Amino acid sequence: MSKFEEMSEYLPPFFARLREMQEILTTEAEEMHDQQAFLFDLTDQLFISTATWGLVRWEQVLNVHREEGDTLEMRRARLISKTSNIPPANYRALERAVNRFLKNPSARVRLVEGQSRFNVDVNIDDLQHVRYIVETLENMKPAHLAYVLRPAFNERIRIENTVTLNHRRYRKVRELRVGLSVTKDNNEVVLR
Repeated sequence: MSKFEEMSEYLPPFFARLREMQEILTTEAEEMHDQQAFLFDLTDQLFISTATWGLVRWEQVLNVHREEGDTLEMRRARLISKTSNIPPANYRALERAVNRFLKNPSARVRLVEGQSRFNVDVNIDDLQHVRYIVETLENMKPAHLAYVLRPAFNERIRIENTVTLNHRRYRKVRELRVGLSVTKDNNEVVLR
């Protein structure tokens, strides 16, 4: 239903059929549509995930510097990253933060046992914004932990050949006896 029809329904039928009233309603319907569109656009600027021209204000408030050539998605990701630093940070929160800067979410964060560090594994094909990933990790990680950003190929290695490994220990000359083999022990491992 158009704005014109919606506004016409509020009037009595004989009044809505007048040519003057139809002209007024046509003009007012366009203006009301424009005002409604402006209000919806203005409301969108209140949230980082939907803001467009309001991102400038968000960047000023949060002290985030914009760089030339940044897309709206990149600017939003940086702002969301800045506002979502709520301690304590666990590995899922770190993964979500890193995945915001990746084309295909592939980040995997795991603590290294017995050490005060964690590994961040990312598919090497997704790394375009390494600087922002490092900046986000530095802001979110606990101060006592170090981390290693490990880009890698997300492909499985398939071994098609068979390899046999032999580990043999031989007897010394003074240990040789009639009937004993020359080898003390023979460990054989087959890798496929």
